[in-house]
Amino acid sequence: MTGAPAAQSTSGRDPANSPLWPSMVDAYLGVAPYLFDDRVKVELPPVTEDQTRVPVTIDARGLVGAVEEILVIADLNPFPLTVRFTPLKAQPFLSLRMKIEQGTAIHAAARQGGVWRVGGRYLDASGGGCSVKPPGSARADLSNVGQIRARAWAESAGATRLRVRVSHPMDNGMIANVPAYFVETLEIAGADGAMLARLELSEAVAPDPTFTLLTEEAKPSDRLLLRARDNNGGDFRAEVSRPAALRQGRLE
Repeated sequence: MTGAPAAQSTSGRDPANSPLWPSMVDAYLGVAPYLFDDRVKVELPPVTEDQTRVPVTIDARGLVGAVEEILVIADLNPFPLTVRFTPLKAQPFLSLRMKIEQGTAIHAAARQGGVWRVGGRYLDASGGGCSVKPPGSARADLSNVGQIRARAWAESAGATRLRVRVSHPMDNGMIANVPAYFVETLEIAGADGAMLARLELSEAVAPDPTFTLLTEEAKPSDRLLLRARDNNGGDFRAEVSRPAALRQGRLE
C-alpha cells in the first residue's frame, strides 16, 4: 500500500531557503501543488527584541482572485502551524504576534483553488520564546482572561481595518507546571451573524493575541461581532462599532 503523493513545487526556489520546507509541505499543504510567489509577502522586524512577541505581517493582496485560506508556518518552532486564516469576506492581509523558539524560516501559504502560493523569509532570533519563561515576569492575570478589546477604522469604500486583542496567557504547555491553555479560534462576523473571517490559532501565538485584518462587505453593518474560544471551553464575545463614515459608504 502506498501513501498519497506529496505536493509538488511548480515554480521557483524557497525565498527562506529552509531545509525543513519539504516536511512542512507534507504536514500542512497536502497533495495540492504549490509555487513560490513574490506577491505573498512576509514582513518581519529587522531585529527581534522579544522572542515571546515577534510581530509578523502577511500580505497577499497582490494576488488576483479570491484567497480561500492562509497558513502561517514557522518551520523550526515546536508548533509550526501558527495560524490558519480564512478570509471569507476579508482581504488576504493579517498582522499578528507570535512566539519564536529559535531563528527560523517563516512561510505564508495562500490557497487559491487547488494551488498554494507561498512566500517566506528567514527570521534571525535567539532562543527561548516558546520554552523559557521571560525573566522577572509573572503569569498573566487570569482575572481578565477572555476580555476582548477591538477598534475599527475606515480603510476604503466597503473595507474596515480591525484590530482585536484578546486577554489570554496563551500557555503552550512547554514550561514546567504550566499546562497548555490557549485561544483556539477567533471569529469575526457582521451584525447579521454572517461570518467575515475565521482564525484558528496554535500555542505559538503570543500572549494576549492581537490581530489586525481588513474586513470587506458590500453593505457594511453598524457593528462587528467577535467571538473567541479557548481549549478549556472558554467562550468569549464582544462587539465593536464601525466608523460612521464607512457605514454610510463614504470616507471623511
